[in-house]
Amino acid sequence: MNHRNWLALAAVLLGYLLVASTMMFAAPVGTAEGQNNLSREERNWEFINHNRFGTNHNPQTQINKENAQYIELKWVAPIPSTNQFGAGSWGDAEGSQAPQLVVDGVVFNVLNRKSILAYDAATGEVVWQWEHPEYDQDAARKDFPIAVDTAHTHGMYYSDGYLVQTDFGCKYTFNDPKTGEVAKQLTHLCVENTNAADGWFPADKLNPAGWGIPTNSGEYRSRGTHPPTTWVEEDLIFHALGSHAEGTYGARHFASARKYSTGELVWRTWLAPPCGDPVTCGPGKDGPLFTEEKAAWGQWLVDNCDKIWLYSPKVKVAPYAVSACDMNQDILRNDWGDMRSNSGISNIWGQMPVDKENGMIYYGTAQPGPDRNGTHAPGPRLFGSSFVALDARTGEFKWAYQTAPRDLWDYDCAWNTMLVDTVVNNEEKRVVIGGCKNGIIYVLDAETGHAYHAMESTFIARCEPTCILYDPLSDEDMTKPWTNYPDTKPFWMNCQTTGCLEADFAFDPDRNMIYAGLYNLPEWASVGNAEVRGVSLAGCNAACQEERGHPGAPHDPIINSSIVAFDVNTGEEKWRYFIDGYGFRGGVIVSGGVVWFAAVDGWARGLDADTGELLYEHNTGSQAVIQPTIGADDDGNMKIFRVIGGRAIRGMGSSQPGAVMAYGLRDGWQDIAVEIREVERVVEVEVVEEVEVVREVEVEKVVEVEVEKVVEVEVEKEVEVVTTEEVISPISYVVIGLGVVLAVVGGVLFSRSNKK
Repeated sequence: MNHRNWLALAAVLLGYLLVASTMMFAAPVGTAEGQNNLSREERNWEFINHNRFGTNHNPQTQINKENAQYIELKWVAPIPSTNQFGAGSWGDAEGSQAPQLVVDGVVFNVLNRKSILAYDAATGEVVWQWEHPEYDQDAARKDFPIAVDTAHTHGMYYSDGYLVQTDFGCKYTFNDPKTGEVAKQLTHLCVENTNAADGWFPADKLNPAGWGIPTNSGEYRSRGTHPPTTWVEEDLIFHALGSHAEGTYGARHFASARKYSTGELVWRTWLAPPCGDPVTCGPGKDGPLFTEEKAAWGQWLVDNCDKIWLYSPKVKVAPYAVSACDMNQDILRNDWGDMRSNSGISNIWGQMPVDKENGMIYYGTAQPGPDRNGTHAPGPRLFGSSFVALDARTGEFKWAYQTAPRDLWDYDCAWNTMLVDTVVNNEEKRVVIGGCKNGIIYVLDAETGHAYHAMESTFIARCEPTCILYDPLSDEDMTKPWTNYPDTKPFWMNCQTTGCLEADFAFDPDRNMIYAGLYNLPEWASVGNAEVRGVSLAGCNAACQEERGHPGAPHDPIINSSIVAFDVNTGEEKWRYFIDGYGFRGGVIVSGGVVWFAAVDGWARGLDADTGELLYEHNTGSQAVIQPTIGADDDGNMKIFRVIGGRAIRGMGSSQPGAVMAYGLRDGWQDIAVEIREVERVVEVEVVEEVEVVREVEVEKVVEVEVEKVVEVEVEKEVEVVTTEEVISPISYVVIGLGVVLAVVGGVLFSRSNKK
């Protein structure tokens, strides 16, 4: 086949692919047996992070790195707005910011206002919808020690045959996945009936034993954004509550377990001290005073210091931390100071994995509050921005690893916490893997909390010296009043309030690799007034200033992100995929050797899990800050589900109602792949043939030249002319062959990258 025929074939193939990329093919016809050929883990996505271990990895291989380029949009299901859904709609937060669950061919979408829609995974048709009942906040606040609720939901789980979510008004709600109807509820999770004669106490009164719960003096955030973890075999459901608005009003943060069947309290473990200040404790009132309990908490920290690790930037090898026993014990004993009512730790945000074999549960905690100004709360402020392990049956404290001692930036460990068995430092280990907003991913021994790795990419442009993590052994660091002390002027901060890692990440057990979305988004920040009651997230209730591109800045902030891959065995960074001009939020998942992630810049993408090479991209038409999920429809056809809309934050995403978008393999993709492989094979054969021709020509001409030399041995100049004109370099033929290859391959690649 000559060069002209090659190019003609390439042109025909290019035209075919361009037409095919604009067509919508019908989903392949199959039978219900299709799902039976898939394991439950392959066909379903039952947790926010796929499985009970929180790995964000689906082991399916139907969609993989070899065919990812043949993905196309199958259906779109618009999400109704708050004024369209139903008469009982509560809350004005539009859309959904939760990953889609997929259970046996049905897609479940929980909205910010906690309403639920169920779709047929094959067609996108609505199977049922359940509208959350009207919620009376004022009435709830009369019964519970809670602050104002907002419609903000990160997800729900499929557990024991129910859809489970944390609901408004201190309760869990279980919906029937077949009908959407409420099957049961566990209520009164933030109170104990210690004042039964008068019913639940009004919000303007104090319970002598504690506001709602003994030794509590502040307000809780009644609705957790993440669902509870269950251990049905042990009749346990695990609950955690913290201060409202990430530090405001000082409710005493705790983890607990209740009976799954009845809601009865089994255990409660405090993860922060009570307020001991006689003026600021309680909802703007004097007392109750928990000074003895506060002193006991400090002594308990000292007595258990050998179980507490504190990360230190000065420790460059494992465990990348110091023991709490090595720090100033007076500072440890007085941790949090008098614990004023504007101090605290907010919710457990991410998934909480349970080790059913060893009977332990693991938590990643939010940051200590208030942000940036810790004037009245000296010390490391345990257990903010930490990973904590408890005995799941008893609540006994096992260990803690604080990732940012005395966190004054808002560097919480807010997303998925993983529990995996894998190889670390060439040894089999059971480890907890967690990432925090300081941009570091930690690999911790599940039994002891010892850190094998603290994986930090050089991609993060950490501001110096304001954003350098503190040394737990430095008394000056552990009592620093505010972030840029002693200066009081605004300053640039990166990692900033939303951090450098504000997304779920993924672990691929086959590759022993972690994939995470990291970003730089500097902000012009100032410190809030810690004297004002109600100071909260970043001090924004106290004239906090956060602006990107502030006119007084010494430079324009660099905003970018990268999907970064780490080797869990060695802790080394393996590759990056760079995205310019955008931060990153939402999440990264891995399946079939492909890394899929949120479309923060409006482009849905798939990367080769081994190399980071771009395999697929598609313009969704809108930015998105929710991770995709992967599951099968009734016929066993795998699909990727994405959500657009639902939340805008720091210039990322959209607050429109949005839609659910389903992607699957194009019908007939195998035939297209065969055609492309055939062209590539033909090109390869023809190149080989050309090389052979070149070799033949080379031999002929060399012989011819030698003859000329013998005949005209004395005509040296003429021989040189003959050599120049008649000897054809084999490189010329190779260049011609490679030119043809590049032309054909370029056409194929253009077709593949055309936005399918």
